[in-house]
Amino acid sequence: MLLLGLLNCVVARKGFLQMRQNLPRCGICCSRPVCRKRQRSSRKCCVMQAGTGILDGTTVSDAFFTPLKVGTLTLAHRIVMAPMTRIRADEATFAPDDLTALYYEQRASEGGLLITEAVHISPEATPIWTIYQRVTEKGGQVPGLWTTQQMLAWRKVVQRVHAKGGRIFCQLLHTGRVAQPDIALHPFVKDTDAPLPPVSSSNRGIDASDEQGNQYNWDKPSSPPRALATHEVARVIGDYVHAARLAHQAGFDGVELHAAHGYLIEQFLNDGVNDRTDAYGGTVANRCRLLKEIVAALVAELGDGRVSVRLSPTHIDPETGQSRQTYFGVGDSAPEVLYAHAVEAMNAYPLAYLMLTEPRVGGLSDAPEQERAYAYPVANADYREMYDGVLIGAGGFTPATARAAISMGIYDAIAFGRWFISNPDLPARLKAGIDLTVYERATFYGAGSEGYTDYPTLNAPLGRYRQVAQHDIGVRLPGTQKDNI
Repeated sequence: MLLLGLLNCVVARKGFLQMRQNLPRCGICCSRPVCRKRQRSSRKCCVMQAGTGILDGTTVSDAFFTPLKVGTLTLAHRIVMAPMTRIRADEATFAPDDLTALYYEQRASEGGLLITEAVHISPEATPIWTIYQRVTEKGGQVPGLWTTQQMLAWRKVVQRVHAKGGRIFCQLLHTGRVAQPDIALHPFVKDTDAPLPPVSSSNRGIDASDEQGNQYNWDKPSSPPRALATHEVARVIGDYVHAARLAHQAGFDGVELHAAHGYLIEQFLNDGVNDRTDAYGGTVANRCRLLKEIVAALVAELGDGRVSVRLSPTHIDPETGQSRQTYFGVGDSAPEVLYAHAVEAMNAYPLAYLMLTEPRVGGLSDAPEQERAYAYPVANADYREMYDGVLIGAGGFTPATARAAISMGIYDAIAFGRWFISNPDLPARLKAGIDLTVYERATFYGAGSEGYTDYPTLNAPLGRYRQVAQHDIGVRLPGTQKDNI
């Protein structure tokens, strides 16, 4: 059963990737060519790993719990906490509060890596998330990092994570056209000379969507953005550098550039939004220019091994002719070509890691035993051949499929989101095979401790929460294999 699942774990790529058809195929986990570069390096292709425990179950626990060099850090295990929007910052200052510090402290582990929720680099970059009903009802703001006050608040978070032996990167974000004009009315921003949203690569607005189960929908009217002028790009890059400098002052171990999920950088990458005629539009290389310039500026500010990048590659579904995953209406006519260029370009920079989102996260809306996203196989395996550094995967992994992806060399580590929300001690639970507490979707976003810092640790009372056995996650799906990755 497991072998059958692994045989079908990766969707075959089309188009330009077929130029490598003359290379031998792996045949176990994917349709990828066996990479000649991989054969010359210490990294093994999954075909070379097939008899080392992933198929017979004898050494799968080692997949998570082997050290990993990530930039300037050496991690004790490969279970990363993914960046997740929680919308619980102080409403007056956009700064993290004591509850935020407790939240990250609870999830820190010796030698483990946490990545913060998206931290916004300027008022222009910051949305007021009224598309979420609970935020409208309960309040809450996303955090920022453009003031000294915010930096000092983040320093308290970092200190508490470090006190437990954990490591933490700060994810930096500009949301582009997703940020709406309503922030101009906020007292923290009003009467300042800060540039205001919405801005983007073009004046194309967000198309409203009522697709069910996709948290990257925009289901309300939105204001069309103003296209950033060419001379303004340097200012935006300067905002990223300023936020990175503050992150360093706060004590973060590094920063992650959020270049994914339909936000500003993706609005430049994708020709479905970017219709520019200057140096930042037109060709794939031009559309990737902003990404590369920001990465270069962050590395110059922080140094080697302290900058990372998140991308969210997608592909055209051959059955529908549409993009497999859409984030806030952002799409490209040839995503495989675009993201191959973007991923390979990251080899030019001394990054700590590159994180890729699997194009199945938008459907993460079911009960864990019946999660439809788990039925989709890994789609980003080809990028392993294109990127030479540490590669982290995120989006729709179960404990079993995460172990498989690491053991087979597709990813070096896996970032868990929802399971880290509801299991503050997730690494310990995965190591022991203990049941996992099930997350509560209704409290993902918005103010308060409920669904934030009240999830139980090992041996604590469950209260109103329930648990699920790790081997039951994603198994009640007709026509799917429980260990399909």
